[in-house]
Amino acid sequence: MNIIVFAKQIRHTYARTGDSPESHFICPEDGVYRVDPHDEAALELALRLKDEYNDINVTLVTLGAMIAEQEIQRCLATGADHLYQIVVSGQAASESDPLDQPDPWVKSDLMARAVKELRGDMVLCGKASLDKGSGQVGALLAQRLDLPFVSAITDLSLDKASGTLQVQRSAGRGVREIIECRLPAVFSVDLGPELRLPEFAGRQRAETYAPRQLSYGSDINAPKIVCTRRFQPRPRPKMVAAPDSREHAYERIMQLLTGSTVEKKGEMLTGSTDAQVDGIIDFLKANGFIEADQADP
Repeated sequence: MNIIVFAKQIRHTYARTGDSPESHFICPEDGVYRVDPHDEAALELALRLKDEYNDINVTLVTLGAMIAEQEIQRCLATGADHLYQIVVSGQAASESDPLDQPDPWVKSDLMARAVKELRGDMVLCGKASLDKGSGQVGALLAQRLDLPFVSAITDLSLDKASGTLQVQRSAGRGVREIIECRLPAVFSVDLGPELRLPEFAGRQRAETYAPRQLSYGSDINAPKIVCTRRFQPRPRPKMVAAPDSREHAYERIMQLLTGSTVEKKGEMLTGSTDAQVDGIIDFLKANGFIEADQADP
């Protein structure tokens, strides 16, 4: 059985330390290149099946330029058997802008070609990516391949005798569903299982592994949607309560500087268990939660 796991490389911005409004106050050091965490969770589910069955191959596929080559190598070192890179001839991806990627419709077309060429029996991809978060690629890929699709799964188990896969998915608000699906099929994975750490032998293999390329011509379908502009998130203003006018000016200034937060006052109960219980009862009496005669034996 061949399990194909798609790994998207993204640039995750975690801070704003710049001083230029034109760059939205973002410096090159404010972001890291990494593999999307949803795709890492998908890889971990595939590796768990590989641990259980010996005749399973896990193939890692990424689209575009290797902007996070070290992270891709780390994913390969965890136990994936092969690594493929999808490239489009005549359309070189911009390494300076990792967000310069095809729209979900075009991307699903390229991914579907890769699945057919690699003859995947099971396809796993992330539910959504941190950079765009559209959540459309998995469903569009299943539609192009004409395969069953289950979204937002968090766990899976395989019955090889019947060829049935049992998956658990998140239905929102804490609701879980157990779904049975026959292979081949496409699944999108929600956050849940964390990717295992690679072993030393796996790291050595990944450092010398040359990714194989899947090159496709420029005869891809035209994009259905076009992103005309992208806005960086705006800082959300913090609601600050007005200082208490009855306080001294110094206290009012300190409340403004601290965001009008009031320091919580309390008492730490120490000693034996009996002493702590007596302290709790005394606190309840002093604040009127219980009457004195209710606590007396």
